[in-house]
Amino acid sequence: MKVLRLRPTSGFAFDTPANEVSQDFFTGGTNVIFRDNFAQRIGGSRPVYTQNNVNPTWHLLNVRAPGGITESNFWLTFGTNVIKALETTNISTITGAALTPVTSPWQWSTTLLNNIPCFTNGLDNPRYWAGDVGTPATDLPGWPAGTICKSIVAFKFHLFALDIDGPIGHYESQITWSAAAAAGNVPATWLAAATNEAGSAILADTPSPCMCGVPLQDTLLVFKRSSTYAVNYIGGNSVFNIRLLDADRGALTRHAAVNVGGKVFIVTDGDVCLTDGVNWQSVAQGKVRDYLFGQLDQASYENLFVTHNRSKNEVWLFYPSTGNTYASEAIVYNVASGAWGIRTVTNGTCADVGVVNDTAASEAWDVDAQVWDADLTAWNSANFSLAVERMITGVNSATLTLEDDSAAVSVAATIFRHDLSMGAPERFKFVKRVHIRTNDVPGTLFARVGARNSPSGAIVWDAERTITAPTPYFNTRAQGKLISVEVRSAGTDIWKLTGVDLEYEDRGYI
Repeated sequence: MKVLRLRPTSGFAFDTPANEVSQDFFTGGTNVIFRDNFAQRIGGSRPVYTQNNVNPTWHLLNVRAPGGITESNFWLTFGTNVIKALETTNISTITGAALTPVTSPWQWSTTLLNNIPCFTNGLDNPRYWAGDVGTPATDLPGWPAGTICKSIVAFKFHLFALDIDGPIGHYESQITWSAAAAAGNVPATWLAAATNEAGSAILADTPSPCMCGVPLQDTLLVFKRSSTYAVNYIGGNSVFNIRLLDADRGALTRHAAVNVGGKVFIVTDGDVCLTDGVNWQSVAQGKVRDYLFGQLDQASYENLFVTHNRSKNEVWLFYPSTGNTYASEAIVYNVASGAWGIRTVTNGTCADVGVVNDTAASEAWDVDAQVWDADLTAWNSANFSLAVERMITGVNSATLTLEDDSAAVSVAATIFRHDLSMGAPERFKFVKRVHIRTNDVPGTLFARVGARNSPSGAIVWDAERTITAPTPYFNTRAQGKLISVEVRSAGTDIWKLTGVDLEYEDRGYI
């Protein structure tokens, strides 16, 4: 009797034929991510900020903005032509003057300068909100008349506007930057003068529009669809030095790049990479690259977006698969280990990370019902902890969802490893017993073993077995040259799979 101890720690490898994948990988599954080197069922989800009535919710931004007496935690929700600020159980409209309706989530672009939210819908003047729910958003001061931009990003003390459409024409390769902003304020002007640092440049030596910008240490990386530029502050008459870093790679969409601490995680036109602008490392090749681009809907690909879930050091890549307008799946990259997981999504349009305090007491003065002498809350204190950041997703409705929650929520999850050859692909193997190694309380799991003699044949499965503690093993009868094992669950327990042991015998070569 032999024992194969299967301990995959490298996540999923969807792109490589299962019989050629090393034992470090699983070959498929759903609603499973990889943390601390082990496969784990994704956490549940629950509705949050149910007072939100922005329908659809097409963009999210978390901000800790000065809001009267205390520093308040707000979630800004952006719809087709409305913006709301959510704080605990309160909701306020902060849109300001009427906005031109947008038709897709990717049209919104937001950034924070001096912790002040600034944003554009690509159709109207870019705006900012000062953090007071009694004062709506307003146009950025000194913005050129008759001009719009498609993206906006903060860098150093400046705001950068990308892809400019103005009175003299649409210059998709143009970037414009503001004068330097004073501490705690937005810039006063965008009109270049000898007395300020405002200016502009046209990145004319490569095609396609300027899609987005990502600050990375002392550099602003500006991504076109097929090229990358570096912007560095040098002061003086030039203010910024701009140079081409890569003429072949850029960002696929306006929300396809995010800073993950020292590098940028970016979805390009054909790959998923980590880069500092000069060095590029594919993190998807041989794993999920073909899987992603083989499924990405060609009509709605611009709704692809990425979010850095900082507390878990993961990047969630949301994308619409074929036939879907909005994200139907997220593939989840563990930055530390390089392992890929997967999560199903329904009509995902946006996501952001921040403090979730929707069940906290309102900070509004008028709703504090406690008697003054009995009120123990501290003056000028915020009712949230900065140590706890969570990820919220928006969908093509008013619903906001807290992702990967520890609450008891049923989630159907599956993980499998197909076509194990045990080092002898030409020989038959007979599997007699399987041990499922898990955490202490995995709940009820279901497992089965199958076999086939060639990668093109059908897997013949033995009966599925129910696995419950304290008996994490089962007897089975599966014979073939290539052995497969699957584990699934449908309950509320968040299980962790630490390994699978297969007891087997070698048989003949027929």
